[in-house]
Amino acid sequence: MNKVRNLLKTFIIIFISTLLGILFCELILRVKHHYVIDYDIEMWKYAKKLKIKVDNKKINHVHIRNKSAKLQNVEITINNYGQRDINYNKTLLDNYEKRFLILGSSIALGWGVENDKTFISYLNKKANDEGKKWIFINGGVGNYNTQRYINNYFENWSKLGFSDIIVHFFVNDTEVIKETKQNFFLTHTHLGVVIWKLLNSYISSFEQEKLKDYYKERYEDNYLGFQTAKKELKRLKKHCKTNELNCYIVLMPDIHKLNPYELSFINEKVKKLSNELGLPFLDLLKSFVEIEEQKIWNKYNDPHPNEFGHTLIGKSIFSFLSK
Repeated sequence: MNKVRNLLKTFIIIFISTLLGILFCELILRVKHHYVIDYDIEMWKYAKKLKIKVDNKKINHVHIRNKSAKLQNVEITINNYGQRDINYNKTLLDNYEKRFLILGSSIALGWGVENDKTFISYLNKKANDEGKKWIFINGGVGNYNTQRYINNYFENWSKLGFSDIIVHFFVNDTEVIKETKQNFFLTHTHLGVVIWKLLNSYISSFEQEKLKDYYKERYEDNYLGFQTAKKELKRLKKHCKTNELNCYIVLMPDIHKLNPYELSFINEKVKKLSNELGLPFLDLLKSFVEIEEQKIWNKYNDPHPNEFGHTLIGKSIFSFLSK
């Protein structure tokens, strides 16, 4: 009997000690991340504060409407349609000759950049300066691929009366995003995120060495993600043709290693696909190739472009649309 009691006592001591250790680590990390911005923690907060799961598996999640959060020292405010943009309605859109909706993921969203410094804000200012009755609406949502942003458009925004759809296509848009089941530890603690980041850093370092091979696989004709992206773009093209909308593909390169750029096969593949679909195509790579990567990288070890990078994107798109 004493043996059992001692064993139980030991177990309780170990359990309480472990729990106190976890709580202490969590407290330290929360204090640290309050003063020292961590990219992964900020993305974790973004998912918790501004996203909500939906039943449609082809979308997975959308923005919470009329919600705001300060992430990476930048205010991100979501409007009445789940977009990082002004509140508006169809009547307001009808005041413009051209009504552009930009579909995409976190770069289109403008992650890490003040709203008035994003390329979409640049486009609105430039159109106003040029006396054009054009409006650009931000349809970017973080952790989206082609399937997600096109299905989100059809389910939530296709009835709003846009005249032009711009697909802001990023190099990883053909990836198959697997829905991971979140445990309590990862969902609610900074410590869980840090451990997850540590484990994934080993995988990332391996993939970084084989980045070209990694993406080559995702642009093979028989790769599910590429087939899905192609299918969704065909669906969007048909919708645009039926409803007399203009539709464009704007390809955003990976800005981490531009000189030399090793993913140019993606540019060729997406351009070929655009031609097959009969969609006007803009390759943004030429806007970045002669610039040092550090000048367009965001802060906090963030893989997204900074406001200078957004300005370059905005200039290229406006010039493309004005031809």
